[in-house]
Amino acid sequence: MNSKKGEINKMNLKCMKIFLVFVCFLLMIQACRSKTDLEKELNNLMQTDLEFSQFSVENGAAEAFKMYFMENAVQLPSGQNPILGRDKIYEDMLNAGTDYMLSWEPQDGETSSSGDMGYTWGIYTLSFQGESGEIKTQKGKYLNVWKKDNQGNWRVIVDMGNQNPN
Repeated sequence: MNSKKGEINKMNLKCMKIFLVFVCFLLMIQACRSKTDLEKELNNLMQTDLEFSQFSVENGAAEAFKMYFMENAVQLPSGQNPILGRDKIYEDMLNAGTDYMLSWEPQDGETSSSGDMGYTWGIYTLSFQGESGEIKTQKGKYLNVWKKDNQGNWRVIVDMGNQNPN
């Protein structure tokens, strides 16, 4: 009877080893897929930021911010108080005028491990007409925090930037 018990224990041990190898294999596949999915999400986020900039150039910054911001977005303008809410941000931008062009180039970013939040940062260029009619430009840095909306689209939840020193 001891030999039968020994055979059963050997079979159980063998089955356990096979099971553990299988579980390790599945975990490795999941880890590879997660990394690929996160890289894909980051690429989508960076592309969305580029499209946001292009929309700003073609339609004006206020319209772009209205299109790409979450309803409860927060803007943290340099040297000013925070502006709360997409509609208030849009209204403030319209009140500032529309005779300028704002564009930017994302430099880098990252997404959360869940793939539903991320950030991008980059360099912006603000072009406007000076008092004597010449075109002036200001350059600066920006940081946007992004979150996916209910439809799975990337939208800005926090926006901030500041001008480079002259």
